[in-house]
Amino acid sequence: MEGKHMIYSDELIKKAHQATFANEKQIMESDSCTCFYCGHTFNPRIEQKLSWIEERPPLDKTLQCPMCGIDCMIGSASGFPIHDESFITQCTEAWFNGISRISDGKPVEKVCWASLLLEDS
Repeated sequence: MEGKHMIYSDELIKKAHQATFANEKQIMESDSCTCFYCGHTFNPRIEQKLSWIEERPPLDKTLQCPMCGIDCMIGSASGFPIHDESFITQCTEAWFNGISRISDGKPVEKVCWASLLLEDS
């Protein structure tokens, strides 16, 4: 992260990454969630449509971001500082090696998968 100060340990970042998997219970106990790919933040209790990835039983489902569709959501009930910009940036840099909407400085916007697929045709 050029020009940014790393303030969280690698161990904490790895634990945060683990909290994005099989996280249905944690998400539903949260009043806020953040995506570490696009930066979208929302309340899962009032979000109209949540999309879940089915994991192998007995694991909980994994939440996909309602904005970008990536499965790197973490909720406030996880105990991680999900609203700290430094934490979010450090997570996206660790998980996506600087290739994310956050790292690219792109605005949060809804991805339309159909248009993305048609653009590749």
